[in-house]
Amino acid sequence: MTYLSPLLSRHGAVEAGGPDTGVAAHYGDPLREQRELARGNAVVDLSHRGVVTVSGPDRLSWLNTLSSQSVSDLQPGMSSELLLLSVQGRIEHDARIIDDGAAAWLIVEAAEAPPSPSGSIG
Repeated sequence: MTYLSPLLSRHGAVEAGGPDTGVAAHYGDPLREQRELARGNAVVDLSHRGVVTVSGPDRLSWLNTLSSQSVSDLQPGMSSELLLLSVQGRIEHDARIIDDGAAAWLIVEAAEAPPSPSGSIG
């Protein structure tokens, strides 16, 4: 079964290819859309991605020990990117992270998220 985002039905939607098949790459004017994203006036459809939540009071310090990015001081509502590393320091996964003050939400490739409905750890 192939994933198709409901946003593909929006006027001007141009479907992405490769791992992003099923969501819009843009809506007819990618340069203007990129500028609007940079200004904080637009959103990106990431509905085809997986989400892993990490909860608990030590979630950020724990993720900090596993990642390439310092996230221990990530403020609620702020986001960052990180690479999750093996014990040898090799890249195992790349993710986007946002913390809400109670849980860290990692946005990953769909195949990297647990098959459980919540995708939760912790």
